[in-house]
Amino acid sequence: MSFTVGEFVGHRYWVVSWGGNLFGPHSWRHWHPQEPMSGGSVDQSGHAGVYALKTRELVERFVRNGSLRRELASTWRSPHLLPPTGQQEPVALAIGSVLLWGTIWEHESGFRAQFGRVRTIDELHMGEEFERRQTEGALLERLRKKYGCASRQEMGCC
Repeated sequence: MSFTVGEFVGHRYWVVSWGGNLFGPHSWRHWHPQEPMSGGSVDQSGHAGVYALKTRELVERFVRNGSLRRELASTWRSPHLLPPTGQQEPVALAIGSVLLWGTIWEHESGFRAQFGRVRTIDELHMGEEFERRQTEGALLERLRKKYGCASRQEMGCC
């Protein structure tokens, strides 16, 4: 089913890489802080779109899966994705929510949207296998400021 709405909230995770930038964990697309993410031409048959899950629980289920976290951490520390010299910050996994709009396709566990923007950055998972959860700290605050967002607690959410 496809529908068009003003704004819709979805939940997702990103990899935090060099320069404190958010990247799609599987697409490697950079989420720019000053502009919406474009998912391209979203239709029923394609894979284009800004992906988000329907519930925070679905994101947390992924984060609890150690083997999936290890695989993602290993991929993001491989040579072709290493940061340029002098821009080495910790690689982390960020959990948060997004605003979606434009054409949105609903799937069983999530959505593919024409456009999206970071809404909240709620927590980070640090460490070699993204095993240490942080809900506050300097890196998290810098990310929130850079992307112009808050935490879900600050927004009065769950």
